[in-house]
Amino acid sequence: MRKKKSRKHREAQSLFLQLSEAMECLQHICTEGCTSVGPHDMVPGKKKGPCSKFSTCQGIQQLINHFATCKKRVNGGCLRCKRMWQLLRLHSSICEQSDSCKVPLCRQFKLKILQEKKKDDLRWKLLVKKVVSAKTISSLSLTKRRKEEDQREKLGLRGYRL
Repeated sequence: MRKKKSRKHREAQSLFLQLSEAMECLQHICTEGCTSVGPHDMVPGKKKGPCSKFSTCQGIQQLINHFATCKKRVNGGCLRCKRMWQLLRLHSSICEQSDSCKVPLCRQFKLKILQEKKKDDLRWKLLVKKVVSAKTISSLSLTKRRKEEDQREKLGLRGYRL
């Protein structure tokens, strides 16, 4: 049991490390450029050699190139595009450069997260309001029921409802 937990923990840590490296490469590609892919406001340098994390950067570059040209992503039918969306969303959740970030869609995802939070807050407030309202109605109903029971007891009609 302990070995299984330990193995799962190592696998999870490995996955988190890979995601962290992917986030670094995404940031690196979008700010400095790496081999054939770079920021939208710069022409990628042909003389640039591979970076220290080239295998990860190369995978992210291929994902970016695919994402830019894929026709299926519009309908949400492409797995590679979904993976890119997930990376972009993860980046925006971690990113601390709100307005100056060069990673595509970072600001839009941040705004969407804020809007979802506001929606969740509104939903929460609505839930609270409905629970309080239900509690009030229930207590009023309980008070009314008690009054009716008291009247029945006074009249000696315990088993009968009015």
